[in-house]
Amino acid sequence: MKKSSDTSHIVLGGTVIPWKTVKLLAQMPGDVETIAGSEGDFFKKGSTLVTLDIAALLAKRRSALAQYDSARAGLGNAQMQFQRELLNPNSQSNSMMGGLPAVMGIVTDPVRSASGRGGNTGIDRSATLHQYQVQVQTAQNQIRQAHEGLRELDENILNARSIAPFDGTILNKMVEVGDIIQPGMPMIIFADTSRLQLQVEVPNRVLHLLTVGQRVPARLDNGAADIEVQVARIFPMAEQGAHTTTVKFDLPIDINAHPGMYSSVKIGEKSQQSDALPIIPKSSIVWRGSLPAVFLVSEDNHLKMQLIRMGSPSDNDYYSVISGLKEGDRILSAADSTTRSGQTVEVLQPDQELQPDQELQPNKELLLNKESQPNEQ
Repeated sequence: MKKSSDTSHIVLGGTVIPWKTVKLLAQMPGDVETIAGSEGDFFKKGSTLVTLDIAALLAKRRSALAQYDSARAGLGNAQMQFQRELLNPNSQSNSMMGGLPAVMGIVTDPVRSASGRGGNTGIDRSATLHQYQVQVQTAQNQIRQAHEGLRELDENILNARSIAPFDGTILNKMVEVGDIIQPGMPMIIFADTSRLQLQVEVPNRVLHLLTVGQRVPARLDNGAADIEVQVARIFPMAEQGAHTTTVKFDLPIDINAHPGMYSSVKIGEKSQQSDALPIIPKSSIVWRGSLPAVFLVSEDNHLKMQLIRMGSPSDNDYYSVISGLKEGDRILSAADSTTRSGQTVEVLQPDQELQPDQELQPNKELLLNKESQPNEQ
């Protein structure tokens, strides 16, 4: 690995993402009954995307509705008993035994009152009315309880459907008809792909070069020419482990791109006083999907894959490295598809260091020299 003297710009890799994305999760347990479409299908806002089997919920609702009707009947009876007691006191007890208790009361009540052993009829009357009022209140509470039970079941029935929150496209379908799901399980990733953005993890040391609204050149991984993207949002918090901050760029409307595509942006350095970036030969770079990587060589000459963030190309097929390597690291000079972490390599002595114009062989370790520079053309 060498150190580049060109600090005019750096290149950062990123990923194309939709403008809006939601992950629809299951809110109720049950069997998946219908799925409206598959990946790539477009749906308008309010469309039903996934429905669950609600037969059990409907049965519970019918039972709850019967309880609600019973509670209403109980309230009507309690109110009628209260009105009867209010308008015709002790009518129930007086009707027993042909009205004999009422006749006897006419004779015994004055005697009991005169002897001081009679009860307080006013208190008795109030207690009786209060008893019937409690019955009315209890019946009303039972109605409210049954009503809230119905509302809960209605909400559960609604939650058995997943609705499109906006106009968009299904990006990923993670369930099939007949699957048994539980609350919290992901079902569909739904996104608005009418507008696309580029998400880039920008090293903190160069974050000051970007401002919201700024336009920078970018290149998509589709062979097309460079385009201009605009800084849409700079996240307020950095990733502590990676020492980077997420930045989102708006892509032009109707751009030939799709979510997940690899892309890169070029950020210009404003100061030539910046520290030069380390550079490595192109032959040492391997690709794992859309991510560039190199193989570090440990002290015991074993390989370990290390993901890197590449900058711009330099002279003689060298590339600058934004992050992932530091001066003094030892890397494999050339790797092929058979190279794996844990393999051992043959070590070159310092006086055997390969030059950019020399042929590089796989599984040869390149001794990194901090002071070395790439040959000038």
